[in-house]
Amino acid sequence: MTPETLVIITLALFGMVMGSGVTALAHRVPRGESWVHGRSRCPKCEHVLGVLDLFPVFSWLLSRGRCRHCGAPVAWRYPLTELLCGLWAVAVFLHDGLTPAYPLVAIWGFLMIALLWIDLDFQLLPDVLTFPGTLLAIVAALLGPGSRHALIGILCGAGLLWLVAEVYFRLRKIEGMGGGDVKLAAMFGALLGGPMALMTIFVAALFGSLWGMTLLARGKGDGMTALPFGTLLCPAALVIYLFGQGWFNAYASLFR
Repeated sequence: MTPETLVIITLALFGMVMGSGVTALAHRVPRGESWVHGRSRCPKCEHVLGVLDLFPVFSWLLSRGRCRHCGAPVAWRYPLTELLCGLWAVAVFLHDGLTPAYPLVAIWGFLMIALLWIDLDFQLLPDVLTFPGTLLAIVAALLGPGSRHALIGILCGAGLLWLVAEVYFRLRKIEGMGGGDVKLAAMFGALLGGPMALMTIFVAALFGSLWGMTLLARGKGDGMTALPFGTLLCPAALVIYLFGQGWFNAYASLFR
């Protein structure tokens, strides 16, 4: 086994373990529960989970997706979240290497995954996650491109969404986008920089349009149906971090 393979396996396990914490964040924070104190419990029977219940992914597979104590189904998103966090931990390493910014970027991504689920369930992007996420992004940017990169990214990301929300409110007299989306844009803009922040918003809006058209086609929504935009922005930001610069360079090369 090569040293790089060993590092990848270690980071994958690290990410999946962190994924268990992410599921706790996504469950507890929007419900006003402490994510620092208290052990995890089955939401159905309230049984405190033991060691055998807490192995990332494997516990879910061995229990066949059910609580070992009451037999209640355990949502598929729990192992999916653990896998996504493991994949993110490895992807950042393959993208950047073990730089000083690596742990900051990794945790930034874990918070993005937690926010994805919270916004999907509650249409909420809690400040307790977006503010620390923005600080992590700024510090990571300072270790790389620098403060100007972070500032421009915040202005482009948060500024554009604030402007869209303001124009929509003035035209329709109803709120079309919450302040949480603007704060989330600051969180990913600080790390991605201006052009990549704008690309993130474009990609999320594109998939939001496809989502909305699908709901319309299936008769499950109308032109006023609210979509959790943060649920689209978060994965878009992760993908753009990994691949956005390559896409941007490929596009720019078409005009050379």
